[in-house]
Amino acid sequence: MKIKSNRILYLSKTLIFYLSILFLFLSSITSFAQVYSATEGHANFRAKMPFNSYMGKSDRLQGTINFETGKVAFKVPVRSIKTNKDKRDEHMYELLEAKKNPDVVFDGTLIDNFDINKKGNQSVPVKGDFTLAGTTRQITIPLDLELVSEGTIQLKASWTLLITDYGLERPSIVFIQVDDKHELSVDAVLMEK
Repeated sequence: MKIKSNRILYLSKTLIFYLSILFLFLSSITSFAQVYSATEGHANFRAKMPFNSYMGKSDRLQGTINFETGKVAFKVPVRSIKTNKDKRDEHMYELLEAKKNPDVVFDGTLIDNFDINKKGNQSVPVKGDFTLAGTTRQITIPLDLELVSEGTIQLKASWTLLITDYGLERPSIVFIQVDDKHELSVDAVLMEK
């Protein structure tokens, strides 16, 4: 009877040991299968016209990246975008129909994976729907992601768009029109949720 109880005790300890190892292994695999979010990122655009250019800036970029599913979702409140000229801002809000379309939105999916173990900057493309002034177009944006520290990832991205692709008229001052092509960029620190 003593041999049988020693054997059961040995098997129990062995089982507990292997389950502990399995748990540690699985937790290390899923430790990066997390959702990261930004609550105070920056979004900018640059518009050019002959002899001049101006920028619009917002510090209210919000969004998430789920590295397990690849889902990416970001938005910027239109009225948070400022160009340092109140009259130009009001015209921009009217042009973008800010009351009807309060946010500029991107919903997409990572095309490649982000390698948490790789040092340095990684370019990871994301493909999805970009909605501006109520018009949605599918675009691909190269995201630059860098693990800054455990639980913190720096995100940067830049791309261009034609505002006429979104049904917007090119603003003008007297007879000088703003270029159709606008440069956009985002910069955010993503924190593990």
